[in-house]
Amino acid sequence: MYIKNSLNDYKEIRNINQDCEEIHLTRAFSKKHLEKILDKCHKLKRISVSRSTKNRLSKDAKKLLSSKKIRLQVKREQGRPLEINVSKLNKIINMYKDHSYRELEEKLKVPKSTIHYLIKYSKRKKIKEGKKIIYLK
Repeated sequence: MYIKNSLNDYKEIRNINQDCEEIHLTRAFSKKHLEKILDKCHKLKRISVSRSTKNRLSKDAKKLLSSKKIRLQVKREQGRPLEINVSKLNKIINMYKDHSYRELEEKLKVPKSTIHYLIKYSKRKKIKEGKKIIYLK
């Protein structure tokens, strides 16, 4: 299973999954915080960042990542994540193939407009469950 976490605050480091293979940083972290991340995630292969975050990373932080053979990759992870449970989204998408919006509305007790929105934007690459953002591959 491919696991990717998203971090925007150093306080979230303790919540990282130990089996995480990729992390997306939305802010530049110090070398000290990157060391904590690397100590916690032994399977980490790459860190994705925005272009501006990469520019704000210190030289020491970049050297640390290159010495540990962690690939620093610039990615555009833009857009707001869908706020829905992954299993519920899969259920809606699978049922949509065989049922109309109105039938789904009756069966799932979800408004028709919400179902339409979820199907339209289900191609997005990130979903939010509670406070956790899940990146899809």
